Amino acid sequence: MKKNVLALSVAALVAGFAGGAHAVTNLAGATATNLQFGNTGTGHMLVVPYFSTQDGNSTLLSIINTDETKGKAVKVRFRGAANSDDIYDFQVFLSPGDVWTANVSAGADGKSFLTTADASCTKPAKATLNSTPFVTTRLNPAATAEVKANNTREGYIEIFNMADIVAPAAGATNLYTSIKHKNGVAPCSNIAADAVAGTTASTAWTAINTDASNAVLTGAPIGMAAPTTGLLANWTIINVPKSVAWSGAAAAIEAVNAGGAPVAGNVVYFPQTSTALTAAQALAYTADPLMQGATPVVKGALYDLPDMSTPYVTGAGTPSVQAATLANAIAATAVMNEFWTDPAISAATDWVFSMPTRRYAAAVDYKAAGAAAGSVLPKAVYNAGNATHFAATNTEMSGDKLCVTKITNSPWDREERQPTTPDDVVISPSEPGAPTLFCGETSVLSFNNGGATTSGVLSANVAVKDIDVGYQDGWLKLLTPGATATGLPVLGQAFVSAFNPAVSDGTAGNFNMGWSHRYAR
Repeated sequence: MKKNVLALSVAALVAGFAGGAHAVTNLAGATATNLQFGNTGTGHMLVVPYFSTQDGNSTLLSIINTDETKGKAVKVRFRGAANSDDIYDFQVFLSPGDVWTANVSAGADGKSFLTTADASCTKPAKATLNSTPFVTTRLNPAATAEVKANNTREGYIEIFNMADIVAPAAGATNLYTSIKHKNGVAPCSNIAADAVAGTTASTAWTAINTDASNAVLTGAPIGMAAPTTGLLANWTIINVPKSVAWSGAAAAIEAVNAGGAPVAGNVVYFPQTSTALTAAQALAYTADPLMQGATPVVKGALYDLPDMSTPYVTGAGTPSVQAATLANAIAATAVMNEFWTDPAISAATDWVFSMPTRRYAAAVDYKAAGAAAGSVLPKAVYNAGNATHFAATNTEMSGDKLCVTKITNSPWDREERQPTTPDDVVISPSEPGAPTLFCGETSVLSFNNGGATTSGVLSANVAVKDIDVGYQDGWLKLLTPGATATGLPVLGQAFVSAFNPAVSDGTAGNFNMGWSHRYAR
């Protein structure tokens, strides 16, 4: 497939949609009072803990609307593994029962590149998505072009329902009419009036770029409604040259009432435009500490909203409270899983750890002033209003990555044995003996890999650590206390590859497994 690798930023991509300023003035509609880890696999919000386009990997993504009557206005955001920087985001409009699919691979310039042949509506349009690589504008400006490109090849994915899209009254048209498939294709445009007396043409498809308030969004001309549950997503990391693949389900978070039943959240639709955020908007709608203040480190735009901290439930009040509520829903005091490294079957194991709420508590300012005059030194910036899980007490900088400290490990072999002096687990490259584990937002732990800086299974290298646990096979428990001993919001899974040497000539012997982490919550 042809790949246009023009150096465009997210802002440039969507500048053409800007029109008039849009400001959501009333986050409303929620009957939910809390967020919880979804035990059904469907939810209002989804997190894909890891994507990779390293060393021939491609990531396949499917987002499914299981709601059979209402459409969904969905935000999709790819964040980098190093420090959760936004590297690609857009909107998908799913009609009832719809599935949207895409492939993410490395382009000729080394950057991740998304392609989709799907007929569902998107903003920007499919042609733009298919012609623009991931964006490096918000990565460390001191990094080389090669390093920046590499930092687009690993990370995690946020997916969340901004609003339901409801069918119009008989004879009328609205956004539902624009995004509903007919004969397998959605119009993705304004819809002319039906042949019914008194009706007018719907301009909903373009009006959502310029509406002055979400009171209009939720009125008859547009047809958005409070977002309900029903989203699910599947992901697959596949490497065709190596004949390996791993897959999993996105972690689901549901907005629930006091009884734990999924109900509606707030309408949080913001247009995919480059209109700059005001200081008041940033304060009201995001907990990202880099976007706060009169002179923010990162100047946000409307396409940065919503994020997962935008107040979604009744009682959230502020983005910091929302972010803490989300983090509490997935916080774990321990993470457990299995590892295989038996050389007889060429076994290798990588564990992925993703902390999808960390950005709303701690981020990295790449252009902070250093101690010497005129120097620049990446520095952590904290959200004092959301310090339960990540704070200065349990984080530190290593180069340009923020690291979470105070993680301890307990390995076991298959016969109940433990080493007398377990390895002090650190993410490389760190200072010898530094008691750190999770450097980078999405980190990879590679087992018994001889100290390599590239992981043995996924070829990860943005934030990777090799750990020698003293055993070929067994299981490991990681204690993750967090800043206040209430746990860390961690998601992820184990990735295992092996080879059967007993297969006959001409028979493929590669096999691979993936196991979701288990948690003490």
